[in-house]
Amino acid sequence: MDPAAPVIAPRRPGTDRCPGILRLHEAADGALARVRLPGGRIAPAALAALAGVARRGNGVIELTSRAGIQLRGLAADDGAAVADLLWAAGLLPSPQHDRVRNVLASPLAGRSPAALAATDAVVAALDGGLCADDALAALPGRFLFAVDDGSGTLDAARADVVLSAEPSGRFRLRLAGRATTALADAADAAELALAAARAFQALAREDGDGAWRVADLDDGALRVAARLGHALAPAEPAASGSRAARAGAHAPADQSARGRAPRPGAHPQADGRVAIVALPPLGRLDPGTAEQLAALAARIGTDELRLCPTRTLTLLDVPTEAAADGSAALDALGLVTVPGSGWEGLSACAGLGACARAERDVRAIAAARAGVRGADAPPEHWSACVRDCGRPAGVEGGSR
Repeated sequence: MDPAAPVIAPRRPGTDRCPGILRLHEAADGALARVRLPGGRIAPAALAALAGVARRGNGVIELTSRAGIQLRGLAADDGAAVADLLWAAGLLPSPQHDRVRNVLASPLAGRSPAALAATDAVVAALDGGLCADDALAALPGRFLFAVDDGSGTLDAARADVVLSAEPSGRFRLRLAGRATTALADAADAAELALAAARAFQALAREDGDGAWRVADLDDGALRVAARLGHALAPAEPAASGSRAARAGAHAPADQSARGRAPRPGAHPQADGRVAIVALPPLGRLDPGTAEQLAALAARIGTDELRLCPTRTLTLLDVPTEAAADGSAALDALGLVTVPGSGWEGLSACAGLGACARAERDVRAIAAARAGVRGADAPPEHWSACVRDCGRPAGVEGGSR
C-alpha cells in the first residue's frame, strides 16, 4: 500500500482540524497521529504494531476519550512510513475514511449479564458501511457514532448518532441525545445509522453554516429524524421491565447511573467467561508494556482487546481458569486491576514538553494526587493552561 503522503495540520485552520493517521497534528513534542478503533477493538498484533510505531516517536501511547489511540513525538517527515505500518496492521482499511471512523461501543460489547443485545456485528457493519461510502468520507472528524448494548456502561449522550439496544433486542436510533421513533433489527441497524449520517450531511449542505455535529444544526435531531421519515420519541422507553432492570446488581439502579463503565477488575460475562478491565495510569502506555499486553492476550486465549472512553482497556472472553493469572500479569505491568485506586477518575492533559502552551508539569502533579486520593474521590482533571484541554465530559473544574 502506498497511501497519500500525510501532511501536518495547520495551527489555526478555519475548518475541521481533527488529526488522523494521514493528517498529523503538529504539537510541541512533534507530530501527533490519532488512530481510530471503531468499538475500541484492537487485535494483539495491531497493538504490538502500534508499539513499534510509538518507538519512532517519543514512546508515548495515549488512550483517548473516544476509545482510540494517539501516538506522539513523531517526525513530520515520518508520516508515510507510519501510515504504511498502520495499514499493514489493519488499522487503516480506507485511507479516505481515516478521520471519520469514530464509533464508540459498550465496553463488554453485549457480554455483560445486563446487556440487551450483542454489538460486535453491528459495529463491524457500521464501520464497513462507512468505509464503503465515498460520500461519508466528507463527514467532519468530530462526528461521532455509538452502539449501546443496553447494559448502562456507555455514556453515549455526546454522540451524534446512537444505536441503543432495547429489551426486544432491536436498536433505537438516538440523535444528539434525543430518542427517535426509528427502530431496527440488528441486521439493519448499521444502515439506519449511516442513513442518519447522510441526512445530517444533506441538511448541513442546505443550511450552509458548516455544521460539524447534529447539535450544530437548528433543530438538528428533529430534522434528521424527519428526513428519515421518523419523529422524536415523546418519552424515553420504560426501563422497568427490561432485562437490564431484571439483572439486579449487574444493572444500573436508575437512569442517573447509566454510562458507568466497568471499573478495574474481573467481571463475569453472560457466557461464563470473564472480562478483565485494567486502567493504565493517566491512560498512557509505553511500547514495552503494550507489547507485553499483546503477548498476554495471546497467551490467555483472547483474540482482541477493547478500549473504553474512560481510558481503560479490557481483555474479553478470558477463560475462568486463566482470570487470576491474567489479572496478576496486568498488575505486574503497572496497570490498575482493582477498584478504589487513586488513579481512577484522574486525568491530565499532555503538559510540559508536549504542548507549547503548557505552564506546569501536570502529569507529575497528577501522579502525586493519585497517592492521596480516596477510593470515592470525585473525578478530577489537571490542565496545564487555561485552555483546559482533555477534560472528560461531565468532570467539573478547569485549569488546576
